[in-house]
Amino acid sequence: MGRKPRIEYYGAIYHIIQRGNNRKPIFKRDEDKVYLLEVLSETKEIYDFKVFAYVVMSNHYHFLIQTLNIPISKIMHQINTRYAKYYNNSTGNTGPVFEDRYKGILVQDESYLIALIKYIHNNPVAAKICPTMEEYRWSSDMFYRVNMDNIVDIDELLDMLSPNRIDAIRRYAELMEEDDLEYQVMKDMYEERDIIGKEEFIQSLKEEEEVLALDEILKAACPTSVEYDLIKSGSRKRYLSKYKREYIALSRKEGYSYETIGEYIGITAAAARSLVR
Repeated sequence: MGRKPRIEYYGAIYHIIQRGNNRKPIFKRDEDKVYLLEVLSETKEIYDFKVFAYVVMSNHYHFLIQTLNIPISKIMHQINTRYAKYYNNSTGNTGPVFEDRYKGILVQDESYLIALIKYIHNNPVAAKICPTMEEYRWSSDMFYRVNMDNIVDIDELLDMLSPNRIDAIRRYAELMEEDDLEYQVMKDMYEERDIIGKEEFIQSLKEEEEVLALDEILKAACPTSVEYDLIKSGSRKRYLSKYKREYIALSRKEGYSYETIGEYIGITAAAARSLVR
């Protein structure tokens, strides 16, 4: 059925990772990095979201974003579309600029900010570009160290560390310098997962993802919204059976059980089986 639907809600926090197509260095020049950050800032003004951290490397970037009223998909479409046009115009590139869709890892809440911000700011050090994170120009680390609330919303983290801003900045610097888990372990934790959070949170979102995916399958199986609405409401009109069969067949291909498939449209597992026999 293609991509899994992305879970989006007010206040959601995402660790965004976007790579250049085929790991191409699409942010190699300083002016490329400057332009991307200008786009980020201008998009933030238009769509009103929070930026807790960023780092721009030569072939990818990381953003830590909290959405408010505008979904992350719309925000990222604006940023990546503008940058792709700029890159193609300035370099003569004619192919895709980015590697597929951005990766948006959903973060449970603000309690994960410290670890994620540290991981993002540490990217240039892990890549052996510089010995310390504060030496890298193209990350948000400096905003925290000099108490500059501009493109980056520093208050969220610093207020967590101390009500006294001087103490908070000192504590931030200490945390950034503390030894942590090995980089590969942190990468597995903060890049390779779809969701960052406690097991209960992850499980609840997986269940929501399942519902969203089944909803997409049902929409694909129905010719119009009329049939979709009727099936969702539990209608037993005979002509709907062929659309239910299509929904069940598509859902089975995606690995769903008859029980889960049937529950979504208000029928038993046995009824779902009988429809496709």
